[in-house]
Amino acid sequence: MEMIRETRDPSPCFLGRYTHRIAISNNRIVYINKDSVTIQVKDYKNNNQQKTVTMTGKEFIRRFLMHILPKGFVKIRHYGILANRNKKTKLTLCRRLTNSPTYKPVFEGLSTTEVLSILIKKDVTLCPACKKGHLKSASEALP
Repeated sequence: MEMIRETRDPSPCFLGRYTHRIAISNNRIVYINKDSVTIQVKDYKNNNQQKTVTMTGKEFIRRFLMHILPKGFVKIRHYGILANRNKKTKLTLCRRLTNSPTYKPVFEGLSTTEVLSILIKKDVTLCPACKKGHLKSASEALP
């Protein structure tokens, strides 16, 4: 979110406040009694000044419940080019438009022991005792 806040366009900040935050965190609740709740808020219209707002418990619950998503809805995780619906096609398009290299999986099709041997540049199947024979996993050794 920090990168988005540095932009001149206020719409990502506006959307980010409502799509990526919880309804209210505990540290914003200043005071509670049997009749009212006092919370700390940021006044975006008044130079992000911190203010306190006191409301009835009923009003606090009403506002809090407005942030609970209806059944079948999910919280937004990614949007735009990173949205799951079109992520693969949009990332491919972005790579093509920016002339980015195509990344291919280096270890695709290799077993775990082969990958480990490549990463540590040492044959991990070599017998530690005789240094001549090769170890096999139990699944390979048994018929």
